Amino acid sequence: MYAAASLRESLTEIGTRRERDLPGTKIVFNFGSSGDLAKQILAANKADVFFSADEKEMDRVAGEGLLLDGTRRVLLSNQLVVIEPFDRDKPEAPGFTKPFEIAQLSRPSVKRISLANTESVPAGRYAKAWLEKVGAWDSVKERVLPGVDVRAALAAVESGGAQAGIVYRTDAAISNKVRIVHGVPLDEGPKVTYVVAVLKDRPQAQEARGFAEFLASDAAVEVFHKRGFLVPAVAKAQGERGK
Repeated sequence: MYAAASLRESLTEIGTRRERDLPGTKIVFNFGSSGDLAKQILAANKADVFFSADEKEMDRVAGEGLLLDGTRRVLLSNQLVVIEPFDRDKPEAPGFTKPFEIAQLSRPSVKRISLANTESVPAGRYAKAWLEKVGAWDSVKERVLPGVDVRAALAAVESGGAQAGIVYRTDAAISNKVRIVHGVPLDEGPKVTYVVAVLKDRPQAQEARGFAEFLASDAAVEVFHKRGFLVPAVAKAQGERGK
């Protein structure tokens, strides 16, 4: 399965459950930016299932006729957050003040803002879209430190290589080295959409379809919720097969 980097912990746990329920099953994951994964699929078509962090990369794969009919579905959403490095020895000295204002990202003390690559990574595109919407992109774009995926963007803030970053809430939640200073309201930020589909003409098509369907099960949804993902009406998502 090829899947967005932000899904690593959730899918690893879900895959373990699936393997336990189906003895003899082995699920192999390839995590990375959705853009890079789409390129890999287009180049070699070695994936059985693709779980993208946006519709754009899935559309690229669909445009080449590589999706199995009736298996595409929107499954998850997420929230963008602004983060800063968290020094556990100095928790009383945050770099940002409350209430958060977007102008704080333009202060001289914020020399680097870590984003996933805005050209090829959904998390980066979502972050750029939000910054443009609130009128801040032009004032911060020269400070952007691009990461190969959202986890690289997170790591840059963890290490102190950037004084701020914009990642998914689910990524910030796995780290004890960053602090969330602002959660982008869902109605203010771009709609974050995770979409999954099975690839056609693959030898394990039946097993792949079964796992893709399992991702919408109560057991899988429980894991996604626990990890902080938003699951917008699974029943509706199931009805969107073949989009």
